[in-house]
Amino acid sequence: MAMPRTYTKQNICDNTLDEAQLATRCPLDNGRRSITPVHPSIGNLDKLPVEILTQVLMYTDVPSITRFRRVNSLAMLLVDSVPKYAAIIKHCPNIIRAILSIQADGFNCNVLYATLSSTRCSTCDCFGDHLYLIDCRRVCYLCFTSRLEYMPLTIGRASTFFKPDTTQQRPAITSRQSLRVANPPSILGLPGRYCTAWSDKGGNLVRKRLELFDRGAVIQDPAGPGFRMLDKGNREPYRFMAIITAPHLFDSGLQVDWGYFCLGYENETEEGKRHFRIKYTRNEFLEHVAKYGPVKETPRIPDRYMHASQAQQ
Repeated sequence: MAMPRTYTKQNICDNTLDEAQLATRCPLDNGRRSITPVHPSIGNLDKLPVEILTQVLMYTDVPSITRFRRVNSLAMLLVDSVPKYAAIIKHCPNIIRAILSIQADGFNCNVLYATLSSTRCSTCDCFGDHLYLIDCRRVCYLCFTSRLEYMPLTIGRASTFFKPDTTQQRPAITSRQSLRVANPPSILGLPGRYCTAWSDKGGNLVRKRLELFDRGAVIQDPAGPGFRMLDKGNREPYRFMAIITAPHLFDSGLQVDWGYFCLGYENETEEGKRHFRIKYTRNEFLEHVAKYGPVKETPRIPDRYMHASQAQQ
């Protein structure tokens, strides 16, 4: 059902993973054909009850589930019958495509479903209409473009926080090897254009795949040693390479809410609650209107809308 005085898409190209041609890079065959098990065996896993197998799959990362799904038709049938996985595939297949494309294996399918079933940005109280896929956190546009924790580190910068061990090892363990041993959450970013632009040809070009590490898992104090003022900029492409739009799944995964922008704030750029990039779930928007009044067209400026409370100020 359409929501009055709202809109769902802005004429801005954010150049996140949403614009990475994921359907072409990572085509999915889920639901395209009926599955008849030709090889009715998955080895020793046949000994486990289906309920146990379902739980095991839910606590497995998406790339590993996908590899298991390719074993044979019975494995495919088993994976596709997991309700939470099926809900994600049905409502937001691009999230699965993105996870596979950037090899985001730092979280399991259960964490992904739980995150999609939540609404709040992990660093503010707005609706988090994006996912930060290095460690699967909900985040809103204003937070992921400004906060340090969403600015990942390249392998070169991340390894500088790990000291090489030259005491006993021959050959010595390098800082990069120490980073590998620590194994903080990471992705392998896709080449392409990233960061917000007012046209589909804007953004900053990243020419090759880059391994990016979660900043918070590498540095205890994001603003401590190693911090660069450049890291706070919202034009840095690394900020956008692990981001994808995400809906809210509810009613046990049967329904989905992609969120709404308020027409009354279409031209607002205030910090805080009044900003045109803030998105609302359906219920949140109804509460928003109840608090600030209905959205009405201003009499003096055609096609300009304001809340009733704003018009009275």
